[in-house]
Amino acid sequence: MQDVRTADLERVASRIVDRIASGRAASLEEARFLLREYIATGREDLRDALGVALAQALASRGDATTPQRAALLTLLVEAAPLADDERVLTAAADLVAELRGEWPSDLARVGLAAATASVEACLRASALFDPPTIVPPALDELERIVAVAYRPGEGLSGALDAHASAASALLTAFEITGRLPYSMLAEELVQRHADDCETARVLCRLAALHDNPDYRAAAVVAPGADYHAEAARILADRGAQALAAPTDDAARYGIALRELMSLR
Repeated sequence: MQDVRTADLERVASRIVDRIASGRAASLEEARFLLREYIATGREDLRDALGVALAQALASRGDATTPQRAALLTLLVEAAPLADDERVLTAAADLVAELRGEWPSDLARVGLAAATASVEACLRASALFDPPTIVPPALDELERIVAVAYRPGEGLSGALDAHASAASALLTAFEITGRLPYSMLAEELVQRHADDCETARVLCRLAALHDNPDYRAAAVVAPGADYHAEAARILADRGAQALAAPTDDAARYGIALRELMSLR
């Protein structure tokens, strides 16, 4: 199984490298996939393609939407430790200011998934800048969004893909603060989910938490949950379709697959 998964990752990587070599611009998801794979493998061809993709991302901010700004900020945060380019930090700081400037988010206009993605991107970016300045307002905004959209026993008043985005933001909030209500609510939300790659990534993060005996002893967890197996099922079901899909979708699959492979 591991050989099959590795072959899938190599196939996605080759398609994206070829796309960039042909002169076509990489999407943010494709750039993030290249970054993750370069970190995991150290392949020189991925490094070269990644450099081009990051330069394209920095040059194409323009009139980006909220989800696009959040995705770009997330990419730049992950790239910052490797990138010897002051423009990465400058652009990341600008994006944090832009996203925070939209808070409180108009959920009817922006959408629940975009609003929680905005918060999560800023939470992740706090590691690069001043956490006391960024984290408390981001947590306030996340809690405000949940208070507006959450219905006990029913999840969020939005599409299923919004549950994965909100759960991901809550897990990031837990990772930063250690507050169990965030992770436990994330686990509740993914009980109602779409079978997509973003959900699989959230399930991988929950699986990692469940592997920690200290976490299991402290938190209220779903009895009998096997998030590793559920993530593996989703990706197995979507693998063939994702590999034949446009490279943006293939990149999302590849990112989720790499996260699944990183679990013990």
